[in-house]
Amino acid sequence: MTRFSNLLEHALRTVMGLLCIVLLLCLFVEVLNRYVFFVSWPIIQFIVPFCFLWMCMIGSAIAVRRGQHFEVDLVAKLLPGRAHTIHRALMLLSVMLGAGIIIVASIPFLEMGMLRRNAATGISMIYIYPSLMVGGVLMALLALEQLLLGPVRDGEAK
Repeated sequence: MTRFSNLLEHALRTVMGLLCIVLLLCLFVEVLNRYVFFVSWPIIQFIVPFCFLWMCMIGSAIAVRRGQHFEVDLVAKLLPGRAHTIHRALMLLSVMLGAGIIIVASIPFLEMGMLRRNAATGISMIYIYPSLMVGGVLMALLALEQLLLGPVRDGEAK
């Protein structure tokens, strides 16, 4: 499972990098167009939230795997051996519960995404809204991987 998760994380980081580049380029073009050329391209008003939401959800999943999200680690660093292991397991279980809530809550968004269109472009929102479900599934999967791996102290995935 670790080999699969390593490959998955690499692919997700690559996708995030590409989305970040596209987001920055779109924002640069939008600012340049708006303040220099006094025009606006409606497609950018679709691309920017698309990139932003997908980056947030993918990034949250990667952070779950690396133990860099969803926890204030002031307490965890002070806990010795077994207490730290129990705390980590409870945190990962709570992340899985939260991911499950995200997955269930995303279902109405998926249904709405099939009907709603972006006001500026008319493009279906079905390309943006699945980011919630995909992010939730990835968070649950990567939290499960960390739970099955056992205790880790350095904040990195095994």
